[in-house]
Amino acid sequence: MSFNENLKEAMYCKNLTTVQLAALSGINAGTISNYLKTKGSMPPVDKALKLAKALDVTVDFLVNGFEAKQESAIQQKSPFPIEVFKIAQKMADLEKDEFSIVSSMINLLQNRKSRASLQECEI
Repeated sequence: MSFNENLKEAMYCKNLTTVQLAALSGINAGTISNYLKTKGSMPPVDKALKLAKALDVTVDFLVNGFEAKQESAIQQKSPFPIEVFKIAQKMADLEKDEFSIVSSMINLLQNRKSRASLQECEI
């Protein structure tokens, strides 16, 4: 994955907006926004270090993402399997109408699961 995708993932996992990350890292929000938009764009080392520190990840994670046999700091601290993060990344690239469809499908599955749990409680 590219730097911008890894940066998005780390921000998502930390539940941070661009403005919040700017405040934590001391990097201008517009600059961070450019890193998020531009595929293949890499910040200077000093800014990559500031971003990594603010996000509690390594620069290696921001540059390379999850490695097959190496877990990042995010994955080690997260209760979710890595597949959840990969799905979230894919969803971030969907068009608004496509995202709406996937969101509706998730809601339907959750409702179905809730109804099944209720039925078990009634027995």
